[in-house]
This record gives sequence, C-alpha cells and structure tokens, in this order.
Amino acid sequence: MQDWKMIYSSSQLATASIVTSLLNENGIPAKALDKQDSSFVFMGKIEVLVPLAMYEKAVEILKTIELDTLKA
Repeated sequence: MQDWKMIYSSSQLATASIVTSLLNENGIPAKALDKQDSSFVFMGKIEVLVPLAMYEKAVEILKTIELDTLKA
C-alpha cells in the first residue's frame, strides 16, 4: 500500500464504510484499513485509503459531504 494515501479516518466502522462506498461509486478505488483493537473496539481507527494519483479527486468528492475528520 505504498502508493496509497489516507484520506479519512473514523472510529465508526459504518461511517468509514460509507465513505469507502461513496468513493468506489465515483470511480475511485478505496480501501478501509481496520486498525481497531480486536478486544477493545473503542481503541483505534478505521482508515480509508485511496491511490495517491487519485487523492485530489477523492478530496473533491468528499468535500461535497459533511465529514468532521477529513484528512485533506
């Protein structure tokens, strides 16, 4: 995942899944990387990653919705 960049992170799996789906529906291959502790799900985040070459387009798509933890 060297050529991928984090665009969003959340402690809520559902929110990260929605962001991933939104990006995928708009032609941007996005992946959710779950970094939550398996025993304590309140610890850690789920990161949404996109290819580095598509990062700027992904930022523009996510600006159309309200996200409080956008990493742009």
